[in-house]
Amino acid sequence: MPIQGNLQEMSLANLIQVNCQEMHSARLTLTRADQRGEIYFSDGQVVHAELDAWRGEDAVYELLTWDQGAFVLDRDVHPPEKTIAVNWSVLLLEGMKRVAERPVVVQGGGNMKSDALAQLKAIDGVAGVVIAASDGVVLAADIPGSDGENEAAAAVFTGSAAEQLGQALQLGSFGHGLVALKNKRLLVIQQPDRYIGLLLNENTSPTIVANTASRVLKS
Repeated sequence: MPIQGNLQEMSLANLIQVNCQEMHSARLTLTRADQRGEIYFSDGQVVHAELDAWRGEDAVYELLTWDQGAFVLDRDVHPPEKTIAVNWSVLLLEGMKRVAERPVVVQGGGNMKSDALAQLKAIDGVAGVVIAASDGVVLAADIPGSDGENEAAAAVFTGSAAEQLGQALQLGSFGHGLVALKNKRLLVIQQPDRYIGLLLNENTSPTIVANTASRVLKS
């Protein structure tokens, strides 16, 4: 029996992670207004996708911009062809980066984001802050030498993957975690509708910063 739902309940990024982890052959059909896209899975990877004139990776990148629409997952459906060769995690990370690069107008809540950004940046040991929506869009950022797009993509991908893994292994909800980005350490904190990324100075304790940040975000 097909599995049906909408992208407001479960994002496409999460759907891709779950299906790749389950290793099933499947077809994921997504519809929005008069648009229809398809993503095919095989052996734990995304192997083909199409949407309008887009095919392969470009189709996935475009579909990842959808935050509304319906989906239907049909199991045991084999792909008609193979147009994607990259690992699904690399595909998602690149997709998140491209979503973050798109110009977005954020309506409402501007003062709240500015206040939260300043308070988080003021925490001892924090060198930079990015606040990202659950789809990877940068809502606010204050990172020296960066617009926050890469950090936002890393925060969303890491937090979303950790949440899915925690659910699969019955480890409970993801709260925060530390990611190494070349010469940077990024503390990722999950919120109900967003992710917080905090760049830490050398020798800064992630646990202390996470506890302090939690108090700031609750206030």
